Amino acid sequence: MKKTAIHGLWFAAALGAFGAGKFSNRQTPLDVAGTPGTRTYLSTQVLGGTAGGTKSGAGSMEDESTGKGGKGAKTVFEPFQDNEIAAIASEAFSDPNPLKRQLAFARLLEGLTPENAELIREQMRGGKAQGDQWRLFQYAWGAADGEGALAAASAIENKDRRNGALGSALSGWASADPAKAISWLGSMEDGDEKNRLQDSLVGGLADYDIGTATNYVLKLADAGDKRAAQYMETVASEQIRKDGYQTAATWAGNLPAGDAKGAALDRVANTYVARDAEGAAAWAAQFADKEYGARVIEEVGDEWAERDPAASVAWLESLNDGQGKSEGMSSALGEWARRDPTAASEYLNAMPASDLKDTAVNGFVRRVAWEDPESAIVWANSISQEDVRNQAMTRAAQAYFVRDREAALQWLPNSGLSEEAQLKVLETRNDRRGRRGGRG
Repeated sequence: MKKTAIHGLWFAAALGAFGAGKFSNRQTPLDVAGTPGTRTYLSTQVLGGTAGGTKSGAGSMEDESTGKGGKGAKTVFEPFQDNEIAAIASEAFSDPNPLKRQLAFARLLEGLTPENAELIREQMRGGKAQGDQWRLFQYAWGAADGEGALAAASAIENKDRRNGALGSALSGWASADPAKAISWLGSMEDGDEKNRLQDSLVGGLADYDIGTATNYVLKLADAGDKRAAQYMETVASEQIRKDGYQTAATWAGNLPAGDAKGAALDRVANTYVARDAEGAAAWAAQFADKEYGARVIEEVGDEWAERDPAASVAWLESLNDGQGKSEGMSSALGEWARRDPTAASEYLNAMPASDLKDTAVNGFVRRVAWEDPESAIVWANSISQEDVRNQAMTRAAQAYFVRDREAALQWLPNSGLSEEAQLKVLETRNDRRGRRGGRG
């Protein structure tokens, strides 16, 4: 009988998922090294510091490799009996104590095998399991029996539930048997369903091993898959979770140049700057003149500006010219305008005319347009580059149209905007879209 043994992190994952009210199938790796014909679980004694427990006196502590007690020992039991599954399920879904319910549910999934998965599913239906529980269940079933779990998921009539079950099951399978999971997805015809499942596969591969997931995504990038950058963000998130943002920064920096590397750097930067803005800035500066580095520079500049816009802007000004510096300056001035529009405008007034100033003014306009559209129009008119000026003017005019329709209608014919831009303004809905500014 095929077997899946689940290590102690399973309890932490289950408790964390339900305690926080959320679950990510990329954060529940399963240990699939087990002994055929047996199952293993950690008892509720884990809360008292005991790594492994006994159940009704059954079983014995045995070393995984030698069968003798000692280091690495774990409790081994016979497979669940049907009535035992029912009893644990009853506790998992009916016990008044939420902690007991969570621990019982974790035990239920630890005991899942290809043979009893259907029975556990029926118990979950009877217990009215919720979404997070179903995702955990499908992940565990996929790790234990990928083909069986995916076949069962494919038979679900409700489209949304079917798609969710397929994704979770495939992630679980990839976390346990990457080669077979990759082969299964590779055999699918190209299309929307395959595209949806690709991210689930990458998430499971990242659970299994960061290197495996990275290499898989890089192959997709080499093959011209436009979604490879998105998938690399998934890998980056798991690398951060597993080893921290500093290790992730090194990993991302060593990726080959390209959009996938840019996406990974951007994801790492988001966490890095939240923990250590100056450290993140020093790390990100090396990518300032790289095409793939634009996203990381903009990310650090924008996030740092939320706390210290003057410091962020000073750092951006020190960088080599490039798209990242330009986009970062736009975002940073938008954040500065949100925090202190007077200080931001004084800084802009002191800037010498340049393309960089045009970009900075554009970011400022994007932020203030909905609060003070007439001032935003004045600032937008000061932009030297025609395309940037038209973009900023159109945005400010849209805000003006929403705030004071009659005044805007009188001003618009003489605004200098093209007919196309004026039509865009007149079609503006009163939904204040884009008022947050920032990243356009």
